[in-house]
This record gives sequence, C-alpha cells and structure tokens, in this order.
Amino acid sequence: MSMTTPATSIAAPGSPPRRFRLRSLGAGVMFLLTFGGIWLFVGTVITVVFTLAGGPVWNDVVLDRRGLAADATPTAIEPTSSHVNGRAVVRIVYTFTDRDGVARTGRTGTTNAQLLVRAEQRERLPVEYDPYAPQLSRLAGERASFFGWFILFPLAFAAVGAAIAGRGMRRLLRVRRTYVHGHAILADVTGVAPTSMRINSRRVMRVDYSFKVITGRVTGQTTSLNPPAIGAQIWVLYLPSAPEHNVAA
Repeated sequence: MSMTTPATSIAAPGSPPRRFRLRSLGAGVMFLLTFGGIWLFVGTVITVVFTLAGGPVWNDVVLDRRGLAADATPTAIEPTSSHVNGRAVVRIVYTFTDRDGVARTGRTGTTNAQLLVRAEQRERLPVEYDPYAPQLSRLAGERASFFGWFILFPLAFAAVGAAIAGRGMRRLLRVRRTYVHGHAILADVTGVAPTSMRINSRRVMRVDYSFKVITGRVTGQTTSLNPPAIGAQIWVLYLPSAPEHNVAA
C-alpha cells in the first residue's frame, strides 16, 4: 500500500530483493500502528504510575487469600494530597504484632470517617497481614492498594492498544515481505473513492485495482492523496504463492 501517486509513467520496480520503503505502507496500517501504539503507551504508563504510587493490586489478592487477622494500635494520622470522590484520603499509621511476636508497622489510606475517629482515639483496630511477608498489611475493610481494581481500566487500554498495534505490525511485516520479494505486474485501476482520513487537511483516497495472474484475477487496494484515474494502470507487487498479498509499488 502506498501514499504516493501511482502512474504508469514511472519505471517498473526493480528486481527483488528490493529496499523496503516506509512510505509503501498505507494509511490503514499507519493508523493501526499509531492508534494502537498511543493506547499501549498511555495505558502502560498510567498502570505503572498507579502501581508505583498506590501499590500493586495483587497485594489485596494476596491478603484476601492468605491474610491473618491481628489487632493494631494507631500511632499517627497523616494527611495526603489524594482525593477519592471528592473526599480527602488520610493515611493511618499503625503497629501490630505478627504470629512470631515481631512488632510490625503498617500504613493504610482511607476516607472512612468512622475509622478515622477510632484511629484518632487510638482504639485498637483489626488488621490483616501476610504471614509470609508481614510487612504487607492493611486495615480490615480497607485496601492495601490505593487504586485497587481501578487499575484494570488503564491496563485494559494498554491491552487493547497492544492488540491493535500487533495487528498493524503483522500487516507491516506482510507488506514488507511483499514489497521486498514480490513480483511486479501492471494492474488496472477499477475504482477511486474518498476515505474518512485526512493528511494535512487533504482527503485520503482509496484506490481499487485488479490484475490477472495464472490462477485468475486478483484485486487489491491502496491509498493516495493524488489518485490515478479509473482505467489507468499502476505497478503492483505480489507474492506468487499468495497473490492476495499485494501492494502498490
């Protein structure tokens, strides 16, 4: 696929293997790579930032599966700059003794007003901790991970972006193989139609073409800002083993 202006006045493509040109990629492939890449990048960055800032969500999974109960004594209440649903998040610092008799310190952010009142009065509070890593703990009913399962939203964006970018990469590799090793043939332009894409305010046009090989007539598409007229001929590259994999030269 190409964003150049196909025309029969240009020389026939050289013999394979040819040097691959990125401009031979069509607008569709570039859209998949760009759009998917942006989603993948943004989703990954947000997921990493949320995990580093608020703790990984698997901490809660661990505590749900094997957490042991203990009583903790609040030792400090610290304000934070975070808000959830317009409510300020306050960090409660507490100490507890694990099953081995070792004193541990933990911290949990909360917006629970009743829990904060109890912490201010230094009431004993129930906690859950990991017996295999007692430094991991949380106040009962709260989360060890600040963002909890909300972190799955940016992670889902990253996964969708990876799938879209992966599809674009597969097309890129197929186009590259066809462009580098394909056989050249003249194809007839059978249709020209506008697409929904624009480049520098100019409408990208879809160019349909067809060419004949030993197994019959094969069709293909490319895109162009300056498309040839219907009935004109353009050079096309195709793989004899799979003529449906073709690209405008």
